[in-house]
Amino acid sequence: MGIPNPRPVPHLMVRDAAPVIAFYTDVFEAVPIERECLLDGRVLHAELAVGGHRLAVSEWYDGPGAVAADGPVVLTVAPDDPQLLLKRALAAGAELEAAADGAVDAVFRDPAGQRWSVVGASRPE
Repeated sequence: MGIPNPRPVPHLMVRDAAPVIAFYTDVFEAVPIERECLLDGRVLHAELAVGGHRLAVSEWYDGPGAVAADGPVVLTVAPDDPQLLLKRALAAGAELEAAADGAVDAVFRDPAGQRWSVVGASRPE
């Protein structure tokens, strides 16, 4: 018996999934694949296609052992037009991080606190 999708899928745990999913749809042109909601409308689990890759997003609440999206992990994207993606991200509420010594690519935090590195995007002046 084979495994249907052997590639690992990044899975982000966020406090309010709906606006995060909207951000990813607007900025990364993510395509929703699946979405499971609780009776009160909160997103339990969603899967998105981002540039040929899958990304899972789930709601998470503070509690013992809670892991939020604002951890040390940096996800890297290499879009066709890195400057356009960076402009869309900043317009949608992302915060640009200060450049690290020797950093070439721009890094921003999305509204959930997840850090993204944009390959080929120079920092705006």
